[in-house]
Amino acid sequence: MHKSHLLSFEGAMVEFIAQTKPQQLAVLVNMVSMAEAEEILQEAYLKVYLLVSKNPNKDQPIEQLMSLQPMLYSIAKNLAISNIRHQKVVNLHLQKSGNCLEESETLQTQSSEYELIKQDQEALLLSAINQLPPICRQVFVQRKLHSKSHADIAAMLGISTKTVESHLAKGLALCREYVRKTKQVDHSKLRANSN
Repeated sequence: MHKSHLLSFEGAMVEFIAQTKPQQLAVLVNMVSMAEAEEILQEAYLKVYLLVSKNPNKDQPIEQLMSLQPMLYSIAKNLAISNIRHQKVVNLHLQKSGNCLEESETLQTQSSEYELIKQDQEALLLSAINQLPPICRQVFVQRKLHSKSHADIAAMLGISTKTVESHLAKGLALCREYVRKTKQVDHSKLRANSN
């Protein structure tokens, strides 16, 4: 990627955030606190950025990003729901425990570990998706992130439903392979470091 394209994509990302942030925050603050909403939205923008940065539309970067508003909304909403569920579990556990202080410290440690593992898994999945060939990636994202039907995807991309199914199968296989290889590399690094 040339530096000029990188700058236009970065500029488009700044513009995308400026145009969508107020509306996204307005939705999120109905679910979580303002501080949590800001944090969730930042993570959602990062996910969109990572997804698009591997294959940006060099001619129309802002249009490409604006077309992903529904995905941004879905990601942010799902992160907020996840946050709420997690908080409910934490609160329920704390209510049941007699020794709140000790239990909450343990829970925070477990929660932090869980969040780190979850973030690692999400980052790994995003990396795997970003490695897919362009059309395969589009099909995969539309099906797995947007829950679009095979027929909708076929109509959108001008391909047959059989081709959509083929790309989905290929995408799943490639993602599994990427995750497997990455974990093998991580394990061999751990073994090398422990020797």
